[in-house]
Amino acid sequence: MDRPRLHLSHNIVRWAGLALAIALASPAMADPGDKAGWSVNVDPRRRAFLQWVPEEGGPRVLMLGCLRDAGTFTTMSYSVGERDEIEHVKLTLSTDHVSFTVDGRITRYETIRRSSFISDLDVNDDQLGAIGRQLLPVLEATGDVTMTIIPGSPSGAAKTVALPTTGLATALDRFRTVCFR
Repeated sequence: MDRPRLHLSHNIVRWAGLALAIALASPAMADPGDKAGWSVNVDPRRRAFLQWVPEEGGPRVLMLGCLRDAGTFTTMSYSVGERDEIEHVKLTLSTDHVSFTVDGRITRYETIRRSSFISDLDVNDDQLGAIGRQLLPVLEATGDVTMTIIPGSPSGAAKTVALPTTGLATALDRFRTVCFR
């Protein structure tokens, strides 16, 4: 009689793990609480996520994250359209005079029938500082930030999105404090 209950609890744990993996695998999806525009989420583990959402509850067009406790800097975008997986992709954030580029990949999440750009960089404090010296001038510049996603295959078309900087300063201050100070 104990065996079936044990088997059932293993299945519950397995399904709970699968649900968690799906939720974590699609971080570019909007959180139902996301407000339109720029926002930042921070937590006590020294993690910060700066994101831009076009409308309340909409997709996270851009999410930049530093996970200082895990030594990771991540860049994600849900604004890639419906694409198959592409192994070599560049995402560039630019203004008239400065730019920041990361290499990543496009991953298709079948469970949500969406694709997402993702770049996860393993970083130490010095490398994170170097990222900040390249990224912050783009985000601190006047005028809109242009995000361009360029697939590394000849058949892939580039995708460009203008990100307005209205409301960015306050969110950026919190992001900078966690990630680059």
